[in-house]
Amino acid sequence: MLVSRNSYLGAQSSTNPHVEFWGVWAEYNERVLSCCYKWLHNDSDKIEDAMAQTREKALNAYSKNISNIENMFAWLCRIAHNVCMDIHRSNSKESDLVGIVSTNPSQFYFTENHSRTLESDYERSYLFHQLTQAINGLPTDLKQAIQYKFIYEMEYSEIAEQLQITPENARKRVQLARKQLSALQFS
Repeated sequence: MLVSRNSYLGAQSSTNPHVEFWGVWAEYNERVLSCCYKWLHNDSDKIEDAMAQTREKALNAYSKNISNIENMFAWLCRIAHNVCMDIHRSNSKESDLVGIVSTNPSQFYFTENHSRTLESDYERSYLFHQLTQAINGLPTDLKQAIQYKFIYEMEYSEIAEQLQITPENARKRVQLARKQLSALQFS
């Protein structure tokens, strides 16, 4: 049975629409909640979100559409259904994104989600100081080759030109320098 707003409210038509809405919501809350349980497969967290969003959307729309609403329950159910479907779509997109990232993690870059501590900054600084000393302790030809490669980010051909050696020799010097540095114990 369709019930018009005026026949539902009767003589209360002069009251505040927000006050009217809360009366309507109280009457249909349990039935709308039951529908949300069905549409969201008994997931209580999602249902709470859906009911809150439905309440908010219905409250905002009630005063604007008050004269056009013929069946309050159907109107509230339509809002709740749309909210539940939006939640399903949102969860589907999240699941798709998680699946994509899980299958190809090397294609995505994730930043650190926490700040570095003072201790870790000190350790990094101390390690950098030790590494700098170790590089300075290398023979001059190896020291120059590794500085050009990793500090100045030069290609082997550029290093060879700078040191006036062959690119193969430049590569070998970098390899020897790395081998000596990796043999050192940093602590």
